[in-house]
Amino acid sequence: MGYTKNIAVIKGVKSGFSADGGELSGLVKAEKYSSELKVEVSLINFAPLTEGKYVAAISDGAHTQIIEGGAFEGRSDVDTSAGFAAAVFYVNGTVQLLASAVCGNYSAAVFGLKAELERAEKIEKTEKNRDSGEKEVKAAPVRGYEDEAIAAENYYEFDKAYEGGGAVCEGAQKEEDGAAARENETDAEPCEECGQNFFEKMRDEIEKVLSSYPQAKELCEAVEGSRWVEISYGEGAFYVFGVICDGGKPKYLCYGIPAASADSPPASMQGLAGFLEVKTQHGAGFWVMYQSADDGRQIVPKA
Repeated sequence: MGYTKNIAVIKGVKSGFSADGGELSGLVKAEKYSSELKVEVSLINFAPLTEGKYVAAISDGAHTQIIEGGAFEGRSDVDTSAGFAAAVFYVNGTVQLLASAVCGNYSAAVFGLKAELERAEKIEKTEKNRDSGEKEVKAAPVRGYEDEAIAAENYYEFDKAYEGGGAVCEGAQKEEDGAAARENETDAEPCEECGQNFFEKMRDEIEKVLSSYPQAKELCEAVEGSRWVEISYGEGAFYVFGVICDGGKPKYLCYGIPAASADSPPASMQGLAGFLEVKTQHGAGFWVMYQSADDGRQIVPKA
């Protein structure tokens, strides 16, 4: 394997963390030679912290490397020779996604990074408790998409931030029953950044996603007036995205994960998702979160 260097521009997806009140920005540079990986994360206008920490993560779609202190150099399974997905998080008890950076065709890989970082934080906390003699609290296992593939992030603002734009790739290998939910719904607080006419605002990005990924045929057939695609973000891990229309007008944007049964949703979707029974090779159906196509509000199914 030869030497490659790829660079991607950081795009902010959350406000409130910049030093000047503007958009978060910066660069992620990844160099790969054989099994050696070197990553530098430049946080250009991120505000200084009085508590918590900024942590980055980088992925090739199959492997993830956590980066603290803005840099990593050493042996890593992550192969950035054809591009990568990276994200910057604020960690202070919980993990918040702040920004993303994508080089090449790796945008879907961003969705698994939060889960990987949360797993690493749980392991680190458990080890610290063990070393200090505190009673060990076992963390719930992270099982790919079932734990954090879908979280309470506004993924369409997220898509808008990283989809294709701002990536500079250099080197030898550069690459550029939904009805039940509608009957039992109540509106949550509106998303602060969504505003009105959400679908129209995001139409180009939504159509790009729907045309860029393979169709989830079983869901399209099961839910009248809907379009669904299956988005992979790692080995064997995927989630589905769909648009449900009523009278030809988009009514819901949907985010779902496959489930073996309808017994209970994963922890990250408790109280936020409804079960959509559609038998596929992956299980009995999908736990699905719904977002209003009109104004971006998250629709919370009634208990």
